[in-house]
Amino acid sequence: MKHYVGIDVGGTRLKAGLVNERHEVVRDVVAWVEDGPRMDGDALAQRLASLIVEVCGGVRPVLVGLGVPGVIDRERGIVCRSPNFPTWRDVPIQRRVSDQSGHAVVLDNDANCVIAGEALRGAGAGRGDLIGLTLGTGVGGGIILGGALWRGARGMAGELGHLCVDPNGPPCGCGSRGCLEMYPSVNGLRLQVRAHGPIDGVDAEAADLPEQLATRARAGDPKALACFQAVAGPFGRGLGSLLNIFDVKTVVLAGGVAHTWDLMAETALAALRGACFPEIAAGVDVRVGTLGERAGILGAAFQWQFQPHH
Repeated sequence: MKHYVGIDVGGTRLKAGLVNERHEVVRDVVAWVEDGPRMDGDALAQRLASLIVEVCGGVRPVLVGLGVPGVIDRERGIVCRSPNFPTWRDVPIQRRVSDQSGHAVVLDNDANCVIAGEALRGAGAGRGDLIGLTLGTGVGGGIILGGALWRGARGMAGELGHLCVDPNGPPCGCGSRGCLEMYPSVNGLRLQVRAHGPIDGVDAEAADLPEQLATRARAGDPKALACFQAVAGPFGRGLGSLLNIFDVKTVVLAGGVAHTWDLMAETALAALRGACFPEIAAGVDVRVGTLGERAGILGAAFQWQFQPHH
């Protein structure tokens, strides 16, 4: 049986999986990278090469797929820039990992990989057309049309988090204001917690802020509920605008904040209906991802299946 390796490349954590041709993750490994943001391309390539050996356990994979956050030139295998590796500019990580590991390597944006994984075996399985959003520290996205990832002219399509939903909204790291990613994300929820004042059991600076806030909201805490309501409206308006453009029937939500959709759904769907044509809104199915952290591994390993010629 053929095997593939998928690696989700984070700034502090590398998640690798050995995946068989039935899209089953048969082994996975997590490696912590203490000096990740300061690593250059060669150092990371060496780290990834050793991780590939570890996860393969003697099996020779057909290829290795990398999912890296940031602006990716997939055709040339280059990371143009990445928030996780702030010193990187036009780093040919695909070639470096291939040279270090001796394997064929492919590269894509990490959000594309997550949504591709959900399309293969998760919440988007069987849907040829969908848009997906990764709700994490910020908001990423992936667009699948006709069974292929739509990457655009420069490979940057799918930056759904930078759709402006409020020109007077909070400043975004991209330099704009009121981007979608300043709402249904860790950063967006953090802004709301600060605005609504202290909430019992919630630390605005905690890494697990969404979980803490959701626990309080589900227990009926009015301030916690208000935080989710405040982000739900702009989230829904953004989804409505995207649906007017793409007219797909399926929206997949993945990432660490996606599990709070139940706390946003009613308000977000009302805003969605107000922002897009009723014929489009009527048939939309918003689904929460089912694969968790394995989505990025699976999508990275099988990103080649989402090329337009497949």
